[in-house]
Amino acid sequence: MAKGRMMDDREFWRNERVAFLALSALKGLGFWTLHKLAESGVGFKKALKDPSGHGISKHFVDDGKDDAQQEALWAKGLETARELANMGIRLCFKGEPEFPNKLRLIPDSPHWLFIQGNLENLERRAVAIVGTRKPSEDGLFLTRCAVASLAGADCITVSGLATGIDQACHLESIRYRIPTVAVLGTGILNNYPKGSESIREQIIAHNGTILSEYLPNQSYSAENFVRRNRIQAGLCDILIPAEWQIKSGTAHTVKFAHKYNKKILNILLPTTDYERPELSFSAKEYGAESIELPIQSLDLLHTVVGFPGSSSASDELNEASESHITDCDTRSEASGELDNELTDPQLSLI
Repeated sequence: MAKGRMMDDREFWRNERVAFLALSALKGLGFWTLHKLAESGVGFKKALKDPSGHGISKHFVDDGKDDAQQEALWAKGLETARELANMGIRLCFKGEPEFPNKLRLIPDSPHWLFIQGNLENLERRAVAIVGTRKPSEDGLFLTRCAVASLAGADCITVSGLATGIDQACHLESIRYRIPTVAVLGTGILNNYPKGSESIREQIIAHNGTILSEYLPNQSYSAENFVRRNRIQAGLCDILIPAEWQIKSGTAHTVKFAHKYNKKILNILLPTTDYERPELSFSAKEYGAESIELPIQSLDLLHTVVGFPGSSSASDELNEASESHITDCDTRSEASGELDNELTDPQLSLI
């Protein structure tokens, strides 16, 4: 009985993926319309079959009564799903067991995610390191130092792939064999920021993950980046805003982290707190703490590991340092599994 229910669930979510991608191909039907459908609890396949009953008939020929258009859209959805699968990209809905639990629990959680790479990273202990797109030499040094301090911890890093602090976090994580997660403010197929393809490839090649809640080719906007920041905050256990200002994009991430009861750690060079008004501001508003690097690097490591510096912590750190991270061929596995699902002859509109 349980096995049959599991098969029914898998078929339901396969159909939802195809229907979602089919609807997203309609001109004028974008992210927020799909978001509204998800909020209403209507299945995407039901909306595709009965657009007039779910407020989207204006996007269809003849108010959605044209069966040929529906069949063509379904075929388009299948085609897009296969293309994404071939790139190792999975569309995962909040109702599926694979959806990251950390994001399921936040009050404004995404209804779906496009995920490329290692899904297991999204359940691991995580440190988000974020900051300005135009960092100073001090900011870059602090970022490198913070990531290097995590090399002995069993954790991943999270950032946003933006130029500056974010890309430094990803690249230093790769250098120290720490899996890193890039949360995009655009669609997962959108090349933004320009020239970031190489970093994306390295992230995936080194057991990392790339994810976005936006439609695959969706472009950037200020609103999208702000919404993206809540996902960074939701995924992390500790947020480190390496270099930022009180009024900035990173400030939104800090605010989200506080809202989600995440630990906020500012990092600074010794005796430079007078240069950083955001430190006292975030301490007062959000209870943020500060750590001086490099002299408190071990304190940072112990904070992440979760031990106050006991021998047990040392044993864990030694074991973590001696272990070797091996690359996982998650792309080929995901591609093969999804391709098998999508060629299922029962995946019909009716």
